[in-house]
Amino acid sequence: IGQRAKRFTVSADFRWEIDLWGRLTDQRRAAKAREQAAVADYHAARLSLAATTARTAVTLAEASALRDLAAENVRVRKTQLGILERQLDRGVDPSRAGLDLSLGRADLARAESLVAQRGQVVDETRRSLETLLGDYPAGREPGLKGLPSLKKSVPGGLPSELLLRRPDVLAAEQRLGEALSNESVAKKAFLPSISLSGNRGFSSQQLATLANPTTALWTIGGSAAQSLFEGGARIADIRRRKASYDEALMNYESQVLSAFREVETSLAAGEFFSEQEAALRQAVEEAERAERLALGQYEKGLADVLTLLDARQRAFDARGSLISIQAEQLRNRIALHLALGGDF
Repeated sequence: IGQRAKRFTVSADFRWEIDLWGRLTDQRRAAKAREQAAVADYHAARLSLAATTARTAVTLAEASALRDLAAENVRVRKTQLGILERQLDRGVDPSRAGLDLSLGRADLARAESLVAQRGQVVDETRRSLETLLGDYPAGREPGLKGLPSLKKSVPGGLPSELLLRRPDVLAAEQRLGEALSNESVAKKAFLPSISLSGNRGFSSQQLATLANPTTALWTIGGSAAQSLFEGGARIADIRRRKASYDEALMNYESQVLSAFREVETSLAAGEFFSEQEAALRQAVEEAERAERLALGQYEKGLADVLTLLDARQRAFDARGSLISIQAEQLRNRIALHLALGGDF
């Protein structure tokens, strides 16, 4: 009377392509180069972040030193102002003492304004450093205790091979290799390919017969097909990949030239900064000596207050310039390490 049939089909398809011409190998090489380029980009980002953090730390130390110098200048000018006020109280030439007192007060006000200005720079730079360190807005970053000194000079005759370790150069090199492999893949697409395909299937009216070897059907076939032009699509693909390779080559050349330029710029700047520091150290010594002489002459009545204030301003400016050039040397050394991709 009624007959019920059950049929189940389970199958798996397999396909292998024989890599006669190395096309699949080129694809693997391209994928590997792309992966290594991404890793190099990651290391370049880390190195750049480290350099930015170090530069910001140096800038904070510079700003703090300049703020402290400005605060010291205020203390000195307050002391001088007290002397002028006592002279006025003693009745020493009231007209001259009054003029000197007004000039001293104006000079003190400018010095106090500079302290506030440099304090704002310290606060802003500290927040930037905390952000880079991932500690914002805790407000606890002390920064460096002072400007560190350069413990060693740059050795002469640095080998150009050092530039090959730069992450950005490595990334550009890997992308060039990827583009070359992709171009090879496009060219080999014209060559004939041989593939093997297989199918194993089970067919039965009852689920239990799936395990029966007599129900297993195998088909294995081989085919070899010559790739067709397909309306010029493959030729267009070759041209596109060739253009990508040319672009990667130009990018690589540009990256290498930029690396050489950055190293040479940092090395040359280091020499100029050293010369400036030596000159500024001498300027500080002479300005401080002139300040002492002006103070002595003023106390003896041989020089007016304008001479004294000018001498002190010159000494203050010279000390500030020396601090700034020392900070520039440190930032330039950081730039050199970044340009070299590491230490000497």
